[in-house]
Amino acid sequence: MPIITFLSDFGLTDEYVSVCKGVIKKIAPEVEIIDITHQVPSFDIRKGAFFLSVVLPFMPAGVHLAVVDPGVGTDRRGIILQVKRGDFLIGPDNGLLIPAAQKLYGIIKAIEITNEKFFLGSPSPTFHTRDIFAPVAAYLSQSVSPEEFGKAINPASLVKPPWGRPRKAKRQVELEVINVDKFGSIRFNLEAKDLIKFGLNQNKLILNKGGREIEIPILNTFGKIEKGKPLFYLDSSNLLALAVNQGDASSFFGLKEGDRVRISLTKKE
Repeated sequence: MPIITFLSDFGLTDEYVSVCKGVIKKIAPEVEIIDITHQVPSFDIRKGAFFLSVVLPFMPAGVHLAVVDPGVGTDRRGIILQVKRGDFLIGPDNGLLIPAAQKLYGIIKAIEITNEKFFLGSPSPTFHTRDIFAPVAAYLSQSVSPEEFGKAINPASLVKPPWGRPRKAKRQVELEVINVDKFGSIRFNLEAKDLIKFGLNQNKLILNKGGREIEIPILNTFGKIEKGKPLFYLDSSNLLALAVNQGDASSFFGLKEGDRVRISLTKKE
């Protein structure tokens, strides 16, 4: 059975999610639709990109519809990304899809959606998910070739993702906060493999924020440190994270999504 996953910032109180599912089911009645979340904060491309990137590696290969689209109705492109794992990602060209595509081993091909044959009537300028993206996702699940939907474009021309890679700065590594979860735990743009790459695989690290240096242990779970104390750990998505045991690290350190910090080894030379 083909699957389509669906992520958006539509919420669950209005008709938007159900009408998109209805469009998909009318075209592909046998498809299974898996909701990732529709509770992405309104217009928050960064949060949507993060959720998509940590969820899709655990989903079966298939078609993935993701829409957080503050630029709907403008000249921003609608795109299909074919990735090396065998999936197709559909949504706006605003950086939302890129981190997930990278997690699925990279982009093979990018298509700009232009073929009106696959649109639902005359598309509303404010609801491209219903009128363009949902029908395209449904037809893709029916094995329609991606080239049928429009022209190939250079992946290098795509809008960049909401965050970049870690950067080495002398003896420190500059990180970006890419997510703060409901517990206040902070997740950075540094994967487990990067700890070794940057020589940070030890028992403690120094967090440098605003000229203040704080030595923090790296532990494998929260209960290994007393309540109210901070720790670094590798989270369930293999990202470096910062938490306070039974506390709120975001408030504790004054960090929010998009902030940059530097970390270094505890041993100073």
